[in-house]
Order: sequence, then C-alpha cells, then structure tokens
Amino acid sequence: MAFCEFSSEVISGNSVNIDNLFITHFLPNAPDNCVKVYMYGLYKCTTSKDNTIDDFTRALNIARDDIISIFYYWQEQGLVQVIDVDPIIIRYMPVKNAIQKIKKYNVDKYTSFNLSVQEIIGKKMLTPREFEEFYYLIENLKMDKDAVLRIVDYCVRLKGENIAVSYIVAVAKNWAYDGVKTVDDVVNRLAEQDRISGDVVQVLKSMGIKRSASIDEYQVFLTWEKDLEMSLENIIEIAKKSKVKNFKLLDEKIKNCYAMKLQSVKEIDDYFSMQDGMLKLAKAVVKSLGLWYDDLTMVVDTYITQWLQLGFDDETILKIAELSFKSSVRTLDGMNTRVNNLFKQGLITSESIDEYMGDIVKNDECIVKILTGLGINRKVNSTDRNLYKTWLFTWGLGEDVIEYAVTLSTNKYMPMQYLNKILAQYHSAGVKTVDDAKKVVCVSGTSQPASNKSAQSREYTRSELDSLFDDIKEIEI
Repeated sequence: MAFCEFSSEVISGNSVNIDNLFITHFLPNAPDNCVKVYMYGLYKCTTSKDNTIDDFTRALNIARDDIISIFYYWQEQGLVQVIDVDPIIIRYMPVKNAIQKIKKYNVDKYTSFNLSVQEIIGKKMLTPREFEEFYYLIENLKMDKDAVLRIVDYCVRLKGENIAVSYIVAVAKNWAYDGVKTVDDVVNRLAEQDRISGDVVQVLKSMGIKRSASIDEYQVFLTWEKDLEMSLENIIEIAKKSKVKNFKLLDEKIKNCYAMKLQSVKEIDDYFSMQDGMLKLAKAVVKSLGLWYDDLTMVVDTYITQWLQLGFDDETILKIAELSFKSSVRTLDGMNTRVNNLFKQGLITSESIDEYMGDIVKNDECIVKILTGLGINRKVNSTDRNLYKTWLFTWGLGEDVIEYAVTLSTNKYMPMQYLNKILAQYHSAGVKTVDDAKKVVCVSGTSQPASNKSAQSREYTRSELDSLFDDIKEIEI
C-alpha cells in the first residue's frame, strides 16, 4: 500500500489542483516545512501509488520523524488521516471537509483578550477568523493569553501596524514549538534576542546588508549559536567568504562547514581558498567515472572535501577514480567505499597503491602456480589470498615448503583444503625447511621452482583491479 493516497471522495472528484480553501485557510499559518510536505504528498498521490516515506526524506531533505510529525499536524487540521503507523500510511482528505470541521471557540471568554489584541494592532480591524488563529495558540498550543499578547506587541513594534496576523501567528507557533509558552518564556526569548542583536547586525554587515534583522534571522542565528555551537567569529568568516546575500543561503554554508568539522577561521579560510581547485578535481573525478553533474558543489562538499581531509592528494583521487571505472565501479558512493577501504589500509598515495597492487599481482602469480600444481583451473579469489598470506606471513612457511606441500596434495579430494591441512601441521611442528617437512609427512615429490617474476607495470587489467578491491574489502577492519 502506498505511503500517501487519496480518499475515494477526492478520487471521485477527479481533481488534482490545489484547493483555494487550502491556500486561504491553511497555508498562511502552517509551520516550517508543513506546506512543502503537504504539497509533495499531493503530488505523489497524483503521480504514483508506488511511493514511500523514504521518497519524501530524499526529495525534501527532511528527517523521517519530522515528516511524520508534520502529517500528524495536518491530521489535526483535518486535511489528512494517519491510517496506520507501521508501516505509516497517510490518506489525503477533501479540504472542504476540513473547513467544515474547524473548531468553534467560545468567543465570550475572549472578550478582554480581543480588546487587548485589537488595541495593540491599531486601526486595522481583525476578522473573526484572525481572532480564531490566536485562540488556536491558546487552546491547542497551550500558550498563556498574556504571552500571546507580548508576542503580538513585539511583532507590531518590529513590523508596524500593517503587519499580517499570519506573520504574528507563525512567529508564535515557532516559539511555542521551542517551548516558549508563558510570559516569562517570552521575556527570556526577547532578552536573548536583545543579547544577540549586535552579533546579528555584524553578520548582516559582513554580508553587505544594511538593515535591521528579522525575527526569522534572529531564530536562525540562535540555531547556529546553540545547536551548532558556532562562534560569531566563524559565522562572520563564512559570511564574508561565501559572499551570499541572504540568511537562507548562509545557513546552508554554515551547516556545510559544521558537517565538515571546520571549527576555526583558518580551516574555514583554507576550505574556501580550495574551492576552485576542489571544483576542478570534482569535475575530473565525475568525468573519469563517466558521470555528469550540472552543479558540482554537492560533489565537493560530500566527497572531495572528505577525501582530501583523509590525506589523499589530487593525483591519488584521480587514480582511484580511473581504477574504479575500469573495475565497473561507476558511482561516487562506490568510489567512496574504495577510498575509505584504502585509507583503512594506509594506502593514501599513488605510489603506495601501486606498490600494494604490485604485491597482490606478485602473490596472485604464486597462487596461480599453486592452483595449477593442484590441478585447479580457475581465477584467484579472496579466500586464496587470505590463505596464502597466512601460510607465508602468519605461519612463516617458506615458498619452497609450500611448493613441496603442493606436490603432496595433487590429485587429492578437495586439494586446496588438503594443502592447508598439511601446512597447518607443518606450522604446528615448527617446520622451516623442506627437509623438516619430509620428517613430518613422509611423502616424496618434486617441486617447481618459485617464480621470481615481479609486477613492474602500472597498467592493470580488469581482473587485477578486481583483485585489489576484493582484497581490500576482505581485510577491511
């Protein structure tokens, strides 16, 4: 069953347009992201029954729990029904039904409150519907009447008597969701805004903006200060370097810097100084992978910056991109997995990757010889490599001893396992030479000389590349 769907009443109406009643009654006062989620759900209802909440989180960049909370908000408004919780299923309802179900408040108990609000607002006469918006704050969001009056007074002083009631209500709702519901809470919030007013002005000036800060901008700044623990010095530096002209774009830049753990002015300066170079590198990487992006900013912020912070240089990153493409890994996520696995093995330079590849190729040649000696005709796999490393490095057996054991394992049932068993016995017995081995297992045989061939070429085949990445994956910590 789809995450979002129409009720039968909506389907029978054959309408996929946005109802004007939604725009006039619900849109103006909806909290942040609520309209976005509602509209996207409406779109998914009309385009496909095959949609999930994961589609919403990816498309809207909103957390799953927040989306669910938003749909509960719309259910409270009467616009949707939460049909089920696990898995969550949402059903859209006709807007006109929600309008009919709007709660009727006892106006008599708000006589004094109404007079106070109207006096603060001034000459513009409020409508019954606008008064009901304030009643909603008091009865549904549990705000004190005097707290609401304080917010009305603050907004009017800030914006003037022509301020829209929807703006005042939106501010009050946001504050209520932050726990600001009493007079003391409002006083503390206003004192907090007074405390940061000079800081916000400095941020605006650093952006080349000469005006007073809005309520929304104060709120965004508090988020940077409290949730991100971003210092004013760093905020101003990001504002100057990013050269954006509004708080929304600056908010994105600051959150990017926070995600990348840029916690000093120097780190921020270095990051923005490297932007041009990182964009060029990102362009080269996506080209090597056979991809195309109109905007490479995401590639830089999500991948390139992380790889550079791990210690990889441009040359090595491009080399890994080319190797990934040749081994049919042609996505940024796939390449990212390879980069992280190489990092865990300490392979962060082009030379170290070449050297490690050379060791794998050399070992594979020896393993192929072992397989051939056992009468096995197949490609080398990760299990073979792990066994070979165990014999050679963990158990300390020489290649000549391994070759001798191969001659004893030929034509045996499951010869690779038979060989491993013999070598385990040699390890337990402390065998170091072929003569020692002959004393443990009294079977004669001849051995082929070990290959001294080493891999010098830096041109790798598809099979060799698969070997590199398979090997790295197998020993991943």
